[in-house]
Amino acid sequence: MRRPTATISLLSFLMVLALGVAAPRVVAEPEAAAGEGRELFVARCSVCHSIDYIEMHARFGTRTLWEASVTKMRNAFKAPITDDEARQLVDYLQRNYGPTRAQRTTASSSMSNTSVAPGLTAGGEPRSP
Repeated sequence: MRRPTATISLLSFLMVLALGVAAPRVVAEPEAAAGEGRELFVARCSVCHSIDYIEMHARFGTRTLWEASVTKMRNAFKAPITDDEARQLVDYLQRNYGPTRAQRTTASSSMSNTSVAPGLTAGGEPRSP
């Protein structure tokens, strides 16, 4: 005959194991880039937009695109952003989430994994003979 304490211990262990496997894993949200305008960005933009969303657009985030985006938020969605804040936000977005930053980040993280097809330069242009 089994002892009840061994059975209870085994059941307790299995419950803890099941809870550990089924527990959701928390993934940290990326933080807004440091720099002038960060606090304003967090206060005005991250109320609706995640940093992932902003980073996703960074590759195409020219000053013109950021200006249009901020204008759209103000006009279409009535975001409470003053003219001065809009200029500060566009400056912050261009500086921290513009194509130059995205290219630097992409280049530094993927250059070691990049392969070049025969006959092409690293930029994809045909090699001269």
